[in-house]
Amino acid sequence: MLSVLKFFKQQLLIAHVYGIPVRIDYRWFLVLVLMSWVTANSINSLLDNFLTSFFFGFLTTLIFFASIFLHELGHAVAARLEGVQVIEITLHPFGGLTRLRHEPDTPRAEFRIAIAGPVASFLLALLFFGLMAATNSLGTNIIPALFFMLGLWNFLLAAFNLFPGYPLDGGRVLRAYLWRRGTDLNEATVLSGRCGQIIAVALIGFGMFIAFVRADFFTGFWTILVGFFLFDSAKEIIKQVNDLDKLLVEDVMQLPISVLPEMNVQHFVDRILTLHRRTIFPVAKDRQLYGILTLEDMKKLPREDWHKTSIQSVMRPITPEYFVESNTLLAEARELMRENGIGALGVIDSNGNLVGFIQSKKNK
Repeated sequence: MLSVLKFFKQQLLIAHVYGIPVRIDYRWFLVLVLMSWVTANSINSLLDNFLTSFFFGFLTTLIFFASIFLHELGHAVAARLEGVQVIEITLHPFGGLTRLRHEPDTPRAEFRIAIAGPVASFLLALLFFGLMAATNSLGTNIIPALFFMLGLWNFLLAAFNLFPGYPLDGGRVLRAYLWRRGTDLNEATVLSGRCGQIIAVALIGFGMFIAFVRADFFTGFWTILVGFFLFDSAKEIIKQVNDLDKLLVEDVMQLPISVLPEMNVQHFVDRILTLHRRTIFPVAKDRQLYGILTLEDMKKLPREDWHKTSIQSVMRPITPEYFVESNTLLAEARELMRENGIGALGVIDSNGNLVGFIQSKKNK
């Protein structure tokens, strides 16, 4: 039994779109068949032939899942425009997921990425409703009916995703709003996750009402499953944030690749930069932190002056916003990295010696 469950949780790579891997898990095939069967039942009265109805139901379901992919692609395109790397897009039985390399750096970027999916779904709904109107004159009831179903499903997909609870898109919009109002990002994530759990419980209760009071067992059971899925996803993100709040800088810091302050820029470019493709380096001597060197600052120096200019002349002298002690909470260090303008920090021990270096994912 466990091996069967493990099999269905596996994922299948089906395509690369704009360099982004697109995967589905094997449970998706079960949902494909189930939705095709339900759709076929709903349109069979128009065709009076279940085999033909199942064909149209299967085709309509495939188009709807393609719509879900376009919803997720909207997130992915918006993320790339905001400078956030997209790891993959996954289609699962309850919709889709766009995995990002790291969190957006600003509330504005978070909002734009979150809202892009529902906007794509709303546009698709308008497209399908337009096709329904355009095909009404063909003299057949089945084509307009299918376009109506696709328009309605995309509209409901967009509307449902705007509910203000993580991991729904509306939850990410809520998180962006709280973040912009000054709430810490981790706290905003937990709050939107709690809202997601409330929405999930409401869905479970609504599903039970539909199943046992209205006797619509399929719709009720599916609503209950979606509620449990949302609750579990919100619970997981809250757990991840709470675990993150306990991490110290020493748990994630890297060994420092430091540069001597008296080294000239030409030597640094030829001997250090060619081996270590980073954008920011600590400047230190005898384990004492002197400053921070950024390639952005170094670009301002004319190339012909590299051989006669020391690193000390172009580095940023060390000030409290450029370093933390190793026992500092990682959440505090990340906030300092957002504020210091370079997205990096030297790490010192209790004796003031340089022992590590941390850098935001965006600046690596």
